[in-house]
Amino acid sequence: MLEFNYLKESNLWWENSHWHEKDFHLSNIEKQKVKWDYNIISSFDEGIFSLRGPRQVGKTSWIKMRIRELATSANPKNIFFYACDNLNKDELEQAIRLFIDFADTGKKYLFLDEIPFVKDWEMAIKHLYDLGKLKDCFVLLCGSNSLDIKRSVERLPGRGDKGKRHFILYPLKFDEYIKARAMDINLTGKIEKDEALLKVYQAELAKLYGEYLLTGGFLRIINEYMETKTISESAYDIYIKWIIGDLAKYNLKEKYAKQVVRRVLETYTSEVSWSTLRAGTDIDTHNTASKYAEALEEMFILEIIYKMEFNKKVPDYPRSKKIYFSDPFILAACQRWVNSSEGYFEKCKAYAAEHADIISEGVILNHIIRMLTEKTKSDLFHYSDVIFYWKNKAKTKEIDFVYNDKAIELKYQSSINPEDYKGIREFKKGYLATKNQFAKDTYPIAPFLLMLKRILDE
Repeated sequence: MLEFNYLKESNLWWENSHWHEKDFHLSNIEKQKVKWDYNIISSFDEGIFSLRGPRQVGKTSWIKMRIRELATSANPKNIFFYACDNLNKDELEQAIRLFIDFADTGKKYLFLDEIPFVKDWEMAIKHLYDLGKLKDCFVLLCGSNSLDIKRSVERLPGRGDKGKRHFILYPLKFDEYIKARAMDINLTGKIEKDEALLKVYQAELAKLYGEYLLTGGFLRIINEYMETKTISESAYDIYIKWIIGDLAKYNLKEKYAKQVVRRVLETYTSEVSWSTLRAGTDIDTHNTASKYAEALEEMFILEIIYKMEFNKKVPDYPRSKKIYFSDPFILAACQRWVNSSEGYFEKCKAYAAEHADIISEGVILNHIIRMLTEKTKSDLFHYSDVIFYWKNKAKTKEIDFVYNDKAIELKYQSSINPEDYKGIREFKKGYLATKNQFAKDTYPIAPFLLMLKRILDE
């Protein structure tokens, strides 16, 4: 049953202009040494929008920051926030109706957090829309499951026919990470000047990149590491518990998801089929393995890309694929999940030092996906339609990532030789990321990530 008092408790700005001083999320932001404010949605036009992203990335904090800004220019009584994870469809509709009746005339702003956990929530939203209740309303639907919101919003009437409607809040990219860490390298777009700048700061960038491999782009983890120079086991466990909780809410078996994650770790950066992924597990069929891998992708835990059919430049879906973790910290947390080891941070540091090559391959993919997602104006965009890996038929040449006929290859080694460029030469343009070497279109991994936007835009 809907608790009406909770509506007021969730929307303290209705009566108290100093509400933000006691807000849990905003108070935590103020305590953080390392801060970041994502520029995701710049205008709150009428319509139905979605904001998705992994657990613990800061979606609710971002919403509260926007509410704090809105409350200074809009009528605070016309701003509504509700965490919907314990509601049913009827209670959701009841809560929205009560707010609309309570609010004053004029533009209204509704922020509905964790909406995917309300079964058939889209029916409640559609009913309210059909009744004209959502006229002159900005409605933001927020959650950690990628496609559930997107698919459902696309089926709703009146969601708006122009402009981008679906947004994703990702962990910090490396360029954002170093800025949050108070290192601001302003690239000019002039290649010789930028390369000189990156060479001057190469040592500092390499140090920060090593720390990025431990914390990933999660602000909470970055701040804990900055304060204590370690990451507590409880920090890893909190993320694991979120994964387990989300699996349960979607009626997925933890055992199967854990086995899929273990197989991804065992085959990391290698080609796999769904049958390969199932091998060594007690998952019954390759279709079930596929179902769980794709569910983990929708939860922003995994990223799946396909081999490119060279002549057509399209994904070859029936064949093999590669599966990566969506952030270095998520990889580390999943390792702890499947290994259940004690003293984990020291083991994580040792793993990151020994396997910086394969972790970095995933980081490059993470960054390509994030940059293209931020750049696109289309709500139909999915990264697997445009980012591939490639091998020739003889399997003598391969490329880690191909985008728009550009080849991107990681050779995480101290010395580079002409043989390392042989796969790249099959494409119009190619770039090499290395451990520490600069050359033509070749950069150490940290500078490479800072040059990546220019590379993708060329």
